[in-house]
Formats: sequence, structure tokens, C-alpha cells
Amino acid sequence: MIAPVDANAVGNIENLVTLTAGQYTSGSLILMVSYGAHFAFILYFLMTSMQLAPRYRVVPIISAVVMASAGLSLLREFTTWQETYQFVGGMYQPVAEGETFTNAYRYGNWTITVPLLLTQLPIAFALARPDLHKRAFRMAIPALLMIWTGLYGQFGETGDWSRLNVWGVISTVFFVWLIIEVRGVITAGIANSPAELKAWPKNIWWFFLATWGLYPIAYALPQLGFTGDVVVVRQLLFSIADISSKLIYGVILSRYVLRRSALEGYLPSAEALSTTPAGSTAASIRGD
Repeated sequence: MIAPVDANAVGNIENLVTLTAGQYTSGSLILMVSYGAHFAFILYFLMTSMQLAPRYRVVPIISAVVMASAGLSLLREFTTWQETYQFVGGMYQPVAEGETFTNAYRYGNWTITVPLLLTQLPIAFALARPDLHKRAFRMAIPALLMIWTGLYGQFGETGDWSRLNVWGVISTVFFVWLIIEVRGVITAGIANSPAELKAWPKNIWWFFLATWGLYPIAYALPQLGFTGDVVVVRQLLFSIADISSKLIYGVILSRYVLRRSALEGYLPSAEALSTTPAGSTAASIRGD
């Protein structure tokens, strides 16, 4: 029989909650699909880079790096999840053989990948190099502060709500600062985009708000109760946010720079956008 666990001795609620077979399997599948999806798209982004004008190739290459980093982190989460639970008396009991689960690996991965994701924006929008460097730096600072303060606060989710909420608010302040910086890059991107593509930065802005907004919801979710459903739903929210803000975001930016490359006269991009040789010229004009 698994011995009772002191709530103050563990960092995350996964170590305090007994799961049904369905809940445990759901959590396993969520994590497996998450790391599998990231690994699967590494080759996609590397191949996509070959179709782009040279100045834009780094955009999908960065996405490939992000996919590898996120995939490794989520694989570690999946392995830890399996090691943490033990099937006892028809239920999955946590802290099997002293192993504990932690979401801190996600925060460690975000420390690596979030600055890279943000740097992709000014590169894709073809901002001038000095402005690109300045804006990337100004986005990275609040992003890292947001991640690190959230990491510290989430260790209060096993019952110290004051720690969870105070540091959650502090993290949110940095998130608002980040949003302001991202909005500045989006505005510059709209101004610097070809007329045919000006809607893309606008749509990316709303996509950014929708996907990144899932993280604070998942952060605060443990306050609804220490139940198996909360554990599974939180892993689902984290994973949806990760796949959306990394993988789908990378695909969107890659398609944007593919169209931009075609509009700027790069023939391989125009050909990649058209299903017939005769259509490549028209595709380069329309940005299709």
C-alpha cells in the first residue's frame, strides 16, 4: 500500500491525487500525443525551409529547434508520469516508489523555446536588423520573467494559495508587458507586409492571445479541487497551448514567409504554392 503523502513535501497536485484507470490513461495519451506531435514536425519545418527565400529560412529552422526541445521535455513529462503512478486496488496511486511528478520541466522548456518563438516574429516580418534585435530583446525580458515567476508560484498549488495567486498575479503583470511588446512587433509587421499579406499579422495577433491565454487558466486550475478530472484537464490545457503556440504557430509563420518569398519573386516558393507550372507566376502575384 502506498503511504500517505505530505502535501507540503510535493510541488504539484499530481502527487496528491489518486486516478481512475480512465484518468491515468487519458493523461498518458495527452502527453504521448504532445511529444509525438512535436517530434513529427521537425522534418516538416526543415523541409519547408528549403522552399523559402534565404532571408526567411531561419523561421522554420527555429521552429524545428523548438519542436526538438519541446518534444524532449514532454517525453520527460510522459516518462515521469508513468514512473509516478502505481496500480493498487483498482486505482492509480501517486508517488510510487518515491517518484514524484512535476510540471517544472515545462517551465524549463519554455525558458528555452519562448524567446525563440518570439524572435521568429520580427524575422518573418522582415524588420530591419537593428530593430529586429531590439524588439526580440524587449520581448524576451518580460517573457522570461513571466515564466520564472510562474514557476516559483506553481509550487504553491498543493495548498498554499497565497503563494500561487500572488506570484500568479506578478507573472500576469509580466505577461501584460509581453503582450504590449508583441503588439508593437505585430503593428510593425502589418506596416512592413505586402498589401496581399497584411491580414496575416492581424490574425497572428489574435491567435497569440487565444493560445497563450490558456496557460494562466491551467496555472490556476488546481484551486478547483484536488481531483483526477482537474489533473487531466490541466494536462490537456497545457498540451493544447503547447501544440498551438509552438507547432501550429510555426506552421502559420512558415506559410506566411512562403507567400512573402513568392511575392518577392523567389521562384521555388511560387512553385511550391501552385499545383501547375503555369500557375506559379500567378501564385507569386496573388500570394496564394
